[in-house]
Amino acid sequence: MLTALFREKVFSTIHYTREELKNLRSKRPIFLCPHCSSEMNLRIGNQNVPHFAHHSQFQCAIGKQHESPRHLLSKQLLYERLREHYTEVSVEYYVKELQQIADIYVKTESKKIAIEIQCSSIPIPDILSRTGGYQSQNITPFWMLTQPVTVKQKGLLHLPSFQQAFIRYSPHFHHFLLHFSPEDRSFTLFTHLIPVSVSDFISAAPVRIPIEQFTLPLSIPHSTVNHPYLLKNWNQYRMKWIYNKLHYSKAKSDLFLREVYREGDTFLYLPLIVGMPVFPHGIHFKNHAIEWQYYIWNDCLKMDRFISEEKVVKVIKRRMDRGYLEFRALPFVGGDQLLKDIVKSYLALLKDMQVVRKMEGGQYQLLEAWNCPDSFPGFEQHQHDFFPKWNHILKKV
Repeated sequence: MLTALFREKVFSTIHYTREELKNLRSKRPIFLCPHCSSEMNLRIGNQNVPHFAHHSQFQCAIGKQHESPRHLLSKQLLYERLREHYTEVSVEYYVKELQQIADIYVKTESKKIAIEIQCSSIPIPDILSRTGGYQSQNITPFWMLTQPVTVKQKGLLHLPSFQQAFIRYSPHFHHFLLHFSPEDRSFTLFTHLIPVSVSDFISAAPVRIPIEQFTLPLSIPHSTVNHPYLLKNWNQYRMKWIYNKLHYSKAKSDLFLREVYREGDTFLYLPLIVGMPVFPHGIHFKNHAIEWQYYIWNDCLKMDRFISEEKVVKVIKRRMDRGYLEFRALPFVGGDQLLKDIVKSYLALLKDMQVVRKMEGGQYQLLEAWNCPDSFPGFEQHQHDFFPKWNHILKKV
């Protein structure tokens, strides 16, 4: 903790130098926890941010959680930055009505903002609960991820499910992740995220934002974002997912593979129109795009050459109810029309690929009957026909 009670007033270490704190500590002052009134130790190391800690044998219901050096440093840096712009900024602000502490609390002329700095994983329901609590008090929560993120070879961003919960959406950046590294005194913005597996994402080139440029709300010049869709390796990722599915999944217990084999389709040669990246909303499915798009083909376009958005939505809902499909846990992104937006985007992509045409009244007509190649030469011909159309679409993005 960075705050304690000293002589019945709130005392914070971030307002003093190490030498000033050491001089004060030499006088054996009594610091008390603001929440449980127990005595606290003032710790002043050579590297970590000076802070207060409970005696090891004492348990405080609110302040007992151990804070990492990264968490303490994040609070200090963000507090110092925001104090340059706002007069009412508090660190470790206690919201009495909720009995919880906001790492940083900012009050502007128009709103109240609580910044939650997350260095370690917590259950996503806890994020939702705390978010709802703040909103019930007319406080806008701003969750900030400082837990290290992994960028794999070829620029793939690897995000466990907890880190995915910090994905947000904006019309310009589409789905994006903002990450704060206090050691580097900077933020990294990963924009235009497109999933290629459960936990790997294609991203536009990361944008570095020095803490000196951080504002609330976040303001990033559009010119700093490079070409948004790095999809040149999309088909490689698609084929890698297929091979992994074949090698590591048991056909008898895998719901999707059972469905494909039961229908007599060759999994290795599924048409490329099944598994296309659907931007921006395709990210919401935890399942690979091949799975949910195959179900659209199998349950709709195999049955009838004329379909509507409403019919496709019903098909997907039915699959979700039966456990074949599920959404990612993205608590900061949502909407009542989400599934409809996904279906609309996919059908629009099929239209651009000249697979369907849109008719009057909102219906779509399949221009050619479903055809799954059953041999490699047939799949090669399909690829030859597919990619010129696909590359033309990418040029318009």
